Amino acid sequence: MSEIINLPERRARQKRPIHVEFNLRSFPRQRFALRMTWNSELERYNLEIEHLNRNEIVTKSIATPYRFYSYMPWCVFLFADTSGKEKRVTPNNINDEMNLYALPGPDGLPPEEW
Repeated sequence: MSEIINLPERRARQKRPIHVEFNLRSFPRQRFALRMTWNSELERYNLEIEHLNRNEIVTKSIATPYRFYSYMPWCVFLFADTSGKEKRVTPNNINDEMNLYALPGPDGLPPEEW
């Protein structure tokens, strides 16, 4: 089972920087920050995920569907399109077709304990 991280659609549509802080049920009492900026030359999002409690960067890369952004052994993040039609993370498909998911790692809490 996974958790969906909601991203601000209006900011995405306007290609404005996105900054979201969140907690995961699978990794309690731990705060994360997600930052995304639109790179108009590459037509892709720059992505940064940070574990705020430890001041540690989980990833700093290009937002790519179906790529695992691992923070093992606690959790894994990934963008996925449930319809399977989208090939990129774009300003127009965030939260519609393309969602950011967090999945528990081996040391994360299992869904039955959320």
